Amino acid sequence: MMEFDFIDRADAGRKMVDTFRSEISNFDVLIVVLPSASEIALAFATETTTTMRDLVIGRSARDVVIPRIDDVAGLNVAVIDDGVESGTTAIAIGAMLRAGSVASATLIVPICPKLVVPNLLSVYDTIHAVVSPIAPQAITLHYQTN
Repeated sequence: MMEFDFIDRADAGRKMVDTFRSEISNFDVLIVVLPSASEIALAFATETTTTMRDLVIGRSARDVVIPRIDDVAGLNVAVIDDGVESGTTAIAIGAMLRAGSVASATLIVPICPKLVVPNLLSVYDTIHAVVSPIAPQAITLHYQTN
């Protein structure tokens, strides 16, 4: 029988809040990647008064479309998503935030492979992950219910 790290994304959100509770209050704004992290965001919304902003990303067969978020210059920002596989989306989001002159950018996810972290650190100051497998793998492998 396969053992999963999380029951579903809501469970992942609760575990993220429990694991990183002390860090969450250090941010001026939490950027929630939608639609993937909507259930995760609910756990954060019930546990923090930090401002939360939605980032609705688009995907095509070849690209990820990251809309610009204004009014982040000088802020300490955390990005909340449902996990990292290759890091392509997370890097694009981090690059958009850096272009917006954030003071700091942190990525908070339930799953992030260790081999991807060096690439992520090109645009993020810190990466927080509940589970860190060595190599990239499908995010769905970590969730009992998808």
